[in-house]
Amino acid sequence: MKLIRILFILFIFSITLSACTSAKLADIYDENTVTERAKAVVEMINAQDYEKVNAEIRDDLQDQLTANKLKDVIGAKLVEAGAFIEYPSISTFGQKSKTSGENYATVVLVGKYEKSNVVFTITMDSNLDIVGLYVK
Repeated sequence: MKLIRILFILFIFSITLSACTSAKLADIYDENTVTERAKAVVEMINAQDYEKVNAEIRDDLQDQLTANKLKDVIGAKLVEAGAFIEYPSISTFGQKSKTSGENYATVVLVGKYEKSNVVFTITMDSNLDIVGLYVK
């Protein structure tokens, strides 16, 4: 039941972000900076340092994505995938919320692991705090 609730929260984040318009990155973002920031978050995930990942999430969302919830949702996928090898694909794009007008940067990293690929979608606000994290 707990896993269903966590998946529901991640689904809500996805729905919220899909209500935003998609385009190139806003001028307030640098593509290299947001890409490196997203890679750093994936490194934390690969190291299974979920406390550190939680600390990178925007303050108003940290209670919804606790370290334990992150571990429950992401941990099993990483164990199944094996050791990280490389990023065969990285994409960046911008989104603007229709309701708040806030600009976001989203980075989609395809991580190649020993046994499978894992797709990380990481969305950041203008402070580069994580406001969306989806792992598939």
